[in-house]
Amino acid sequence: MAPASNYLFMNQFPQLWTMSAEAAALALRLRAAPRSVLMLDYDGTLAPFHVDRFAATPYPGVEERLVTFSQIPQVRLVLVSGRSARELRDLLRPDIRAEIWGSHGRERLRSDGTYELFALSPVQRAALEQVGLEMSALGLSKTLEVKPTSLAIHWRSFEPAMQDRIRTSVQSIFARLDQPGELHLLPFDGGLELRSTDRTKGTAVAEILSQEPDEAPAAYLGDDLTDEDAFVAMGNKGYSLLVRSEVRASFARFWLRPPEELLEFLDAWIVNSQIVRAAATTEASR
Repeated sequence: MAPASNYLFMNQFPQLWTMSAEAAALALRLRAAPRSVLMLDYDGTLAPFHVDRFAATPYPGVEERLVTFSQIPQVRLVLVSGRSARELRDLLRPDIRAEIWGSHGRERLRSDGTYELFALSPVQRAALEQVGLEMSALGLSKTLEVKPTSLAIHWRSFEPAMQDRIRTSVQSIFARLDQPGELHLLPFDGGLELRSTDRTKGTAVAEILSQEPDEAPAAYLGDDLTDEDAFVAMGNKGYSLLVRSEVRASFARFWLRPPEELLEFLDAWIVNSQIVRAAATTEASR
């Protein structure tokens, strides 16, 4: 799957979910299906951005709803994040049982603790290390987030002049790499990330969908440019929703405004999935 890294083609603005025909029909779709898939980005989607990434906590009410999803076996709950999978797991309440795809799809941490890593090549690892060392030599180590398979450079907490210095420094270092190893310097909200694009949030979504029946309702909620690959992977197979206070051009089909509309969407998925669960329990008891 080609990554959606060329964001110049994002010339469509998604429709407001609450005004869509699909929103009105969601209840019937969920009630008619024995199983559904809900895929959620974390930072900027479930949790507002924070200068200290370890202090990024979900909007009030989100964690309680994730706990409820954890108790509905008919819903496959998946978090798809640019964070490392274990770092995200540590941010969640222990009673939230979710499958986590971290590092833009290069890690998979199942709810039972089973872990899988799609490793980089030696050339790619060496390139990441070189960029990290050169950024540190420039006194910019505090901007770095070293992940299992990528290097993120953050500048959200800095003044504009310093942001420009960070940006130009990493771009210059990257341009001088002798062997970038098919790594790319890609934007996200508040920085740049050096990573491979052979696995993205989009490849994670495609793999998840391939494991589910075609008739299973599926949704992906995200906010950032890194979520665009996932929106593309969703296509017309389910609901792709951009979660932002203000709409922007996107490959997503729909737009949700957090936190109120986000919570309403999660509640609708919960209520109608619980009806499916109750029906299955009644049928099993006969």
